[in-house]
Amino acid sequence: MSTTAKSGASPSPRWLRASLWRQLLMPLVGLWVASAIVATGAAYQFAGRTTDQSFDRLLADDARALAAQLRWENGEVQFVASRETADSLVFDSLSRSHYTVRTAAGRKLVGDLVLPLPSSETPPPPDTPLFFNHAAEGGLMLRAVALRMQPTSGDESAWVVVAESKAKRQQVTNEIALAIFLPAGLAGFVIIPLLYYGIRHGLATTRHISALVVQHGENDLSPLSVEEVPEELRELVQHTNALLQRLKASIDEQRRFVADAAHQLQTPMAGIRLLVDDMRRIQRADPLQPMDIEVLAQLDEVATRGARMVRQLLAYARAEEETQVENQVFDATSVALQVTQRWQGPATAAGKTLAAPRQTPSSGDCSVDGSPTLLGEVISNLIDNALRYGGPHVAVDVVAQKSSVHIRVIDDGPALDAPTRAQMLLPFWRGEHGQSEGSGLGLSIAQRVVERMSGKFDVRVGPGGTGTCCDINLPRSAFR
Repeated sequence: MSTTAKSGASPSPRWLRASLWRQLLMPLVGLWVASAIVATGAAYQFAGRTTDQSFDRLLADDARALAAQLRWENGEVQFVASRETADSLVFDSLSRSHYTVRTAAGRKLVGDLVLPLPSSETPPPPDTPLFFNHAAEGGLMLRAVALRMQPTSGDESAWVVVAESKAKRQQVTNEIALAIFLPAGLAGFVIIPLLYYGIRHGLATTRHISALVVQHGENDLSPLSVEEVPEELRELVQHTNALLQRLKASIDEQRRFVADAAHQLQTPMAGIRLLVDDMRRIQRADPLQPMDIEVLAQLDEVATRGARMVRQLLAYARAEEETQVENQVFDATSVALQVTQRWQGPATAAGKTLAAPRQTPSSGDCSVDGSPTLLGEVISNLIDNALRYGGPHVAVDVVAQKSSVHIRVIDDGPALDAPTRAQMLLPFWRGEHGQSEGSGLGLSIAQRVVERMSGKFDVRVGPGGTGTCCDINLPRSAFR
């Protein structure tokens, strides 16, 4: 299962993943379009509300202008202005206004259209405008305001109602919204190209870095320059340089390894060739003479040493790959016990003792992650070195600590100084003891395998200041 599937995030469309500038441009354009739409909608609503409030105030002013022409004599209301004056008071150049002035009892004083009064259970206070909508004949929607006029409680009550079509309000609202939307739309023809060319210009550095990487070629692993790299990409270039340095170190190590391996294999191969030439010379001198037993023994010894070196070379070369392929949780104590049991016979034949690790309930859980096969090879190499070059007593110990597991192979031979212990970890290094059957790869293989298992390998002086202790420090498994 992929990481995307595990996280539940849906993958981006292929056309969007194909280009970095698209990934930057499209969200910005989408954000701008969404912002323009939201802003235009909000402006339209605000313009409509503001227009309604403004026209309502004008409508109320017209009603008060008509109400100013009312007079009361002996409690009876009269409209003192002429019809022409009343028409001029409510004149509107955009659309015709309608009005009516009547008493509460229904007596019409003046007006051009019969308009209803607002529905209200209790009459409003005098000179208080009441706004309402009215559907006139023909489906015409009107906006109306009503004023109740009554100077004293003993006077006759009069209503002044003025109405106008809502179409002009909609027209003004549309004009305001269009005045807002058109500049925003025209700005898009400028903003989107600016975003496009701005992002393209900003990404020019990435194209420059890509060109530098291409110019490096296959054999040029020198670091990239970070002088003109933006801050956002500097960390990426620094990580790339670190990767190039590790790659260069790995290639150099491989080249040294191949050269050293070829050099080390020359000795057994030359020995085999000399022994074969010697056998041919003897056979040519006397074809009936039987094979020389001593020469055959030497040939077998050289061939065995060469085969062992080839196995060590393959193990060293494959250590990184196999630790990645064979990764499981296993008990380190069980692996150490199995390897120790296999070496009991060779230890007895060499006249030495080999103590196996003790597995008790107090030992704790020794579960680790990695390859049990390669860890077994590591322990086997360490036991082999201890039996060959160490003292008469060799012990294997496994100790579980809070966050790690220690596997130690200890002998009681002479103590080694610090420079010698450091050189022992170098590939193909062999000490001054001069035993030619060693390949000088055992400890190097051990270190490489342990590091691939996220552990540490150390060679130090044994307990009490004598002998050698090879310590494998592995992190305890989180799934134990």
